[in-house]
Amino acid sequence: MNYGLFSERMKLADLVLTNYRLLYVMPCFDIGLGFGEATVKQACEAKGISTHLFLLVCNIYTFDDYRPEPETLTQIRLADLMKYLTNSHKDYLENRMPKIITQILDLIDENDVPHGKMIIAFCEKYRKEVVAHFAYEEQTVFPYIESLLGGGKSKSYKIKEYKGNHSDLDSSLSDLKNIIIKYLPCEHLADQRRETLISLFLFELDLSKHTLLEDKILIYLVEQMENKLNE
Repeated sequence: MNYGLFSERMKLADLVLTNYRLLYVMPCFDIGLGFGEATVKQACEAKGISTHLFLLVCNIYTFDDYRPEPETLTQIRLADLMKYLTNSHKDYLENRMPKIITQILDLIDENDVPHGKMIIAFCEKYRKEVVAHFAYEEQTVFPYIESLLGGGKSKSYKIKEYKGNHSDLDSSLSDLKNIIIKYLPCEHLADQRRETLISLFLFELDLSKHTLLEDKILIYLVEQMENKLNE
């Protein structure tokens, strides 16, 4: 479905007012606030980034049932998409996840809170899962794609391996939310717990969009390239 809501002629400020969660997307394109009356096209050109990719990401993060048309995908460069995903990984690992984990740990005193040790252990387990997931992409998947872009072929690896083993980070995050909801005493730091859960819900939603980009856009484009190289 094509919405036509976000276009290169729109003011960047209007995108943010339409969907505040795009504030998480902007830094991954190196776009900060204070862009005045700049349109999407002007902001993208000023940063040297792909307008097509920027609009694609904004639409995916805003509309749950948005799926780009095939002709839209032909305008997306894999190198640009990988750069965005890499920037997203860095933001998750260096900014968003540490802040959320700190929020959770601030709720927990393992000596006083029932299941405190379990929650702390689960946080660390989840953090390691995310680190391993991103490391696999950056150390195995992305170099493979770069080799394809250079015209090379690999007999030992295909993108279907990534497709078949793409870890489900969403379910682990859902488990973490459930633990906090179910096992922290109702009177324990109620306001802080509510804020922490809101952060977790927002992070979960954002990560699901990130995963959609990989599953539906990245893998599709790589499979198209593999098919062309095998013709």
